[in-house]
Amino acid sequence: MYKIYKDLHDLLMDDDECRAYLLKLPVREQLTVHQQNDTIRTKEELWRYIDRMTKIQK
Repeated sequence: MYKIYKDLHDLLMDDDECRAYLLKLPVREQLTVHQQNDTIRTKEELWRYIDRMTKIQK
């Protein structure tokens, strides 16, 4: 089970892997993810959200 953070910002500040993964995305997608700051609180939620977002765009 993944650690639960207060929000996406705290997750990214604490988890280098998540931060690096997010920074590899195009800026537009990074901004879209950041709009979910209050709802993404775990590494699993971040991966799931990015996976759904990138599948929709294809």
